[in-house]
Amino acid sequence: MRSIQRFKMISGSLFIQLLLSFLAILVPLLSFFFFSFTLLKKHAAAEVIRYNTLNMNRTIDKYENHFSQIRSIGLDLLLDEKLASLDRSAIDYINARLLMKSINGYLSHTDIAAQNIFISFKQSDFVISSDRGADAQEMFARYYHSDDYGPDFWTSQFDQPGSFRILPASDFSEVSANQASFLGRYIPVVIRNSYLPDYQVIIMLDADKMLASFNDSAHDQFMMLGTGGSSLFAENVSKLQSLPALPQGKHYAKSGKDFYFYRTGNVTGIQYVNIVPDNIVTDSLRNMNKVLVTLLLLFTILSFGAAWFFTKRFHNPIKGIMKSIQELNTPSSVQSNIHEFQFIHDQVRHLVQTNNTIDQANSRKNSLLSYYAFMNKIKNIKVSDQEIYDFAIEVPYRLLLFRLQFTPAFYADIDENEGRASYFVREYIDSHLKEHVQTQTVQLERDQILSLVSGDAVHEDIPAFIDQLKEIFDLDQRYWSITIGVGDLYRHSSDLTTGYEQVLALMGNRKLENMTQIITLADPPPEWHTPLTRAQEQELDMNLAAGNRESVLRIVCKVFGTMEKKAATAEQFYAFADSLTQLAAKSLDALQLDAASLQRYLSSAGRVRGCSNIEELRQYVVGLLTFAADRIHERKASRDNIIDFVTNYMEEHYRDDITLDILSDKLNISASYLSTYFKTKTGMNFIDYINNYRIDLAKSLLKGADMRIQDVASEVGYQNINSFNRMFKKISGITPSEFRKQHYILEG
Repeated sequence: MRSIQRFKMISGSLFIQLLLSFLAILVPLLSFFFFSFTLLKKHAAAEVIRYNTLNMNRTIDKYENHFSQIRSIGLDLLLDEKLASLDRSAIDYINARLLMKSINGYLSHTDIAAQNIFISFKQSDFVISSDRGADAQEMFARYYHSDDYGPDFWTSQFDQPGSFRILPASDFSEVSANQASFLGRYIPVVIRNSYLPDYQVIIMLDADKMLASFNDSAHDQFMMLGTGGSSLFAENVSKLQSLPALPQGKHYAKSGKDFYFYRTGNVTGIQYVNIVPDNIVTDSLRNMNKVLVTLLLLFTILSFGAAWFFTKRFHNPIKGIMKSIQELNTPSSVQSNIHEFQFIHDQVRHLVQTNNTIDQANSRKNSLLSYYAFMNKIKNIKVSDQEIYDFAIEVPYRLLLFRLQFTPAFYADIDENEGRASYFVREYIDSHLKEHVQTQTVQLERDQILSLVSGDAVHEDIPAFIDQLKEIFDLDQRYWSITIGVGDLYRHSSDLTTGYEQVLALMGNRKLENMTQIITLADPPPEWHTPLTRAQEQELDMNLAAGNRESVLRIVCKVFGTMEKKAATAEQFYAFADSLTQLAAKSLDALQLDAASLQRYLSSAGRVRGCSNIEELRQYVVGLLTFAADRIHERKASRDNIIDFVTNYMEEHYRDDITLDILSDKLNISASYLSTYFKTKTGMNFIDYINNYRIDLAKSLLKGADMRIQDVASEVGYQNINSFNRMFKKISGITPSEFRKQHYILEG
């Protein structure tokens, strides 16, 4: 019994278990090696074939897609309305230049392997390309000479059947003074439209460029065969070879020492052929055999020596570990036949779980502390060292402030709130910046995200990674626009508050445009400051109080145009709209109209700062003022005998002295009642109403050149020229002479 127990104790020892395990690994490894080598040798050829088949399929797809794209380009050019004006004896050179511009537009695409595009006209025998126009004889005998394709060949293509032909590749050169300058090896493609038989498009495809871009095979024996078996293009193939027949269901065949991979394109009917020598497979297997045998020998020698050495070295520290963690022993549900491993597993599992819990808590704590420290630093909030860690940075850095402006399409199309959308934008910004620089990104407000970036890339005035962000943000302009304020380069954390105030001030230069804007300190400050002159303010106030919608909208639209011309900022536009909102509320309140109706309208129209461009804000303001002016006009449109009598009397006797006493006697009411009644109905004091009426008449008279200012004053009821001048300037903001001068300038 004791012998059995002793045997179990020894066999369960970590030392014995490790030694036996190391030695036991060698036998299956050797067996696995020989099995793997045999299996690998069998499947190596199949893998090479599969690899080359995939390469061939990719090559064919690229060629076919490219030919399809070339066909689309040719058909688009054949439908150009300018072609008719060029197929005449007298060439329309303006349309010819426009057509050349269209051709160059297609050639500018880097994914098009076209060297040049020709449009040939049957009637005029004229050919136009990307850089010149000439008759067919000169174009194809001099500028694009080929031994295979002369001018007569291209003329004969008008009579050939079919709308899309790919011709065999040929060498083209430019001939001048009996000297030929080689241009390249091109594959001509002829595109025609049966409904337009007098035009054809010839596209010269760069055969070598297509091969380099489209052929994924590491072997350069490649051919393209036409529908009749004729060679369209061959690379490193000495002559057209007879292709072996394909086995059923396969795209390759072996003939002699070569593998032939070929397939017919679905679009063009071209047969693509790639030839791979069989010795490539043999060489690969031979090299692999040498490497594996060498590794096997090294592994066997090292394994036997290391088995004993590492078993001994590993077992001794385990005893020390067991003694050091005895006090931390905790039972575990996991059991092991190795006593030491069982004990270590239980203890280490417990320690790791505890450590992970502490690390996660510390990580969250440090993240929050860093966030609050950064926020306190930029906003200059003073706290004691015991309350929070200090945020310190002593390397060059910049502050980037991102401001989101959501568009109406965001609220209509996206089922997310602004806060969640801002969170996703912040996460993307943080992820993108971390690819280029070190960053600390926080969300300050619902629509504001602040990033501190440091590293070598921040030394540029506008770092390249900001331009990359702009390209991404431009894709989502339908739903939001983002303004990026790029702060100055700082070197100390003590400048964080200054830097934050700086980028915050840069946001004031934002334009009211639905596009991504990058604003730096180098951008000039806005020039526009005051949207309305004093005269415009008084005129707008008076017309709105009178319910003159057309006049109100004319003034406001004119101011909008001036602000847009002078590049006013978004805040200036918003401030102007806010002032108009206040004016509308004031005008409605003066007539004791229902203010709740205005609030209901504003609620339905949305927020001023929800407008993402000038046109949206213009429509918002026009709707608001139209609403207010119509309500005022409706109030004033209702007939009132007292008001009608007063206004009619004033219009007939404005040259005379008009007082409330005179009018109240005629109406048989008190002067104080008439004053209050008139103010309630019109929204203006009686004296202000008379003076505004007289000054409006004076403006009409001053626009003429045949009356002196003194005569104008007398004509509108002012016997004292000084009183007239003071009242004119009070209402209009300028003197009568200045008004007349401005009118002459505008008329002149």
